[in-house]
Amino acid sequence: MDLTGEYEDRHFVVTRGDSRIAVTIPRNSETAKLGRDNRFIIDDPDSPEPLAYLLTKPLKAGLTFNDQGIYKFVMQEVVSTDDDNLDLMIADYYKHFRREAFDDRQPNPDDHHGRTVWI
Repeated sequence: MDLTGEYEDRHFVVTRGDSRIAVTIPRNSETAKLGRDNRFIIDDPDSPEPLAYLLTKPLKAGLTFNDQGIYKFVMQEVVSTDDDNLDLMIADYYKHFRREAFDDRQPNPDDHHGRTVWI
């Protein structure tokens, strides 16, 4: 009903596993560049496992006039990646900035780097 994946009435509650959120942001020169390939970390900064979202449904038409107005986006929860900086809460951070020096530890295949894998 409200894009959370939960539906309830007086006697029945079901969670469908659909985790989408609706976001309304102002239109400006930077937000005009956003599209379906953009990901975001949206969560409480104190959350132990910040959630990643992919912009899946950009609604940019009809809500602006003379380059002013708003955009409405629907975002789908996705699994965070190794390119996300969860400490800074910036998705795809390491696609644009270098990582600290690589240490000599061998990667552990069971280590999900603090991410919850739900797929």
